[in-house]
Amino acid sequence: YAQAEARFANAPGYPIYTMLGWAWFHSLRYLLRWVFNPIQVLSLYSTFWAILSLLLLYAILLRLFPQNWPLALWGTAFYAVTYFFWYYAVTTEQYTSAVFQTLLLLWLALKWEEERKNSLLLWMAFVAGTCAANLVTTLLILPPLILFILQEDPTILRNRSLLLKASALALLPLFSYAYVYIRGAQHPEWRGQGEWPSTLAWFLEFLTAP
Repeated sequence: YAQAEARFANAPGYPIYTMLGWAWFHSLRYLLRWVFNPIQVLSLYSTFWAILSLLLLYAILLRLFPQNWPLALWGTAFYAVTYFFWYYAVTTEQYTSAVFQTLLLLWLALKWEEERKNSLLLWMAFVAGTCAANLVTTLLILPPLILFILQEDPTILRNRSLLLKASALALLPLFSYAYVYIRGAQHPEWRGQGEWPSTLAWFLEFLTAP
């Protein structure tokens, strides 16, 4: 329902996942209706992120074990058929997109370790922001990731321009939460059980996912 109607799901709303899911569903439902029903079209959105995740996992394993593509392929295939990954790859949940985001951060970190380009750090900051606007538990990867970066290059803390740009890029995806506020204002019946003096009061409580 959330993806089909552009309504927020459970707290805190998963705005990026839901808005992209809405665009996916309404872009493909008529194109694919000759072979898939609407529920299957919605589920394919999770499958899409699952496939991208597996491609990234293969690329990461290939970096960790260079010139050993059979091992990288085996590791990817093994993960693909684990119960929870397979389950969420065929259901309308945000978990495979969160796996993709997490693996993308790892891939960018490994690439930065080799190339030391500041642009890769900025991409990592932006992806971290999209994690905060999707499944916030993916942010648990940030402390070890930041520690890894600082161990490799402690001088980054003295680069104020880079830190300012990274902070701005990390905050940019959070503006997507405006979608949750707007849809909550348009449809008070979607807010769930409870009474709030204003839309803002509901919104702030909804974000905390009590």
